[in-house]
Amino acid sequence: MENIKLSEFTIEKIKNREFEKSIPELYELEKVIQNNPWHDNDSVFNHTLSVVSELNTLIEITSDKIKQRLNIKIENYSIKELLILAAIFHDIGKKEALKEALYLDHEKIGAEKLRNILPRFDLTEKEKEFVIKIVANHDFIHANSRLKDADAKWLEFKKQNPDIFIEVALLAKADLLGGQLKNSIPDEFEFRIGFIDKIIESY
Repeated sequence: MENIKLSEFTIEKIKNREFEKSIPELYELEKVIQNNPWHDNDSVFNHTLSVVSELNTLIEITSDKIKQRLNIKIENYSIKELLILAAIFHDIGKKEALKEALYLDHEKIGAEKLRNILPRFDLTEKEKEFVIKIVANHDFIHANSRLKDADAKWLEFKKQNPDIFIEVALLAKADLLGGQLKNSIPDEFEFRIGFIDKIIESY
């Protein structure tokens, strides 16, 4: 089977089910239904489409400095293209991670799962590892933003991961915007958005 060209892996084609045979793992997420303050009876698949839409909007309105970074090519593809791919697969591990309505370690499970999926794309090894690293860390902000030392933890993460920290922040914001927390717990949503915006604005 010929590798999927990343430039052809579009949301429109995903919605039209053009990759159902080549990437069945993605469509399996239609049957993974989440029901919690973050996701109101929503499938992981639908949430994923919402997150990608929100991310594209964020990229359009972000600062020129961040846009310049996103336009840098890792090798064949730009950071922007690879970040969008990471967004498409950010919750790919939720099917396996579901336990009692919780999705424990879904980001780590998803990152490992991607090692079997990304070879189907025309990506270099460096590009694959970049996408995997974003997915493996995409929940970092959500998991730490309510801790007393949240700022210190984020600064340490930024220091240790200069190659992905702004991408993780953008994906975290899109993840929030693509969920239902805004309606279910508005105060919590505003707090988390504010925390992420502070990170993005500091870039």
